[in-house]
Amino acid sequence: QVLMAELLHRTRNLLAVVQAIASQTRRTSSSIAEFGSEFASRLRALSRVQSLLSHIDQHEVDLRKLVEAELHAHGDGGIASGKIKIEGPTVALPATSAQALGLAIHELATNAVKYGAFAQPEGKLKVSWNLEADEAERWVVFEWAESGVKMPESEPPKRKGYGSELIERALPYQLQAKTKLQFGPDGVRCEIVAPVKGIAAGQMIGEQP
Repeated sequence: QVLMAELLHRTRNLLAVVQAIASQTRRTSSSIAEFGSEFASRLRALSRVQSLLSHIDQHEVDLRKLVEAELHAHGDGGIASGKIKIEGPTVALPATSAQALGLAIHELATNAVKYGAFAQPEGKLKVSWNLEADEAERWVVFEWAESGVKMPESEPPKRKGYGSELIERALPYQLQAKTKLQFGPDGVRCEIVAPVKGIAAGQMIGEQP
């Protein structure tokens, strides 16, 4: 009975996430074809996080594995060559924050493939994080920094839509995170500061106040 109750709870939460992703993707898509492509891509990202969760016993996900899974899924081909640099201490993320951050990383990587560091030969990406703490709380400071990306000086491209809404609105609400998303002259910069513990299990990505 306990296992069945847990299964039902997780299923309802996962379906709520899928419903939220579908609703937000529909609002930011200009055609049925675009909706189908973007929705399928986001479901695959969600599936990758769930796959990581299914192989652990503590219901926590290592942040490095989460980052590497998304970058490999986007065909990076640059981790060994030096195009991509990943650095940071071991950080165990609770399931809810792993799910939210996984979707955020997916959106950043998708943007990089279409317009940024992965789309241009000279583009580079650094993904880094560190842990900070005080007497009451611990939090992870996650940074995504692209460089060497050529953008028009007059009007840098801005990918407004699901990804921006997810990072700038949903993460602060869901994870009590502080976020900063910038489209600079040489690539995208994103900073996410999120508590490592104390995240409400009932809050799922896509829910808004």
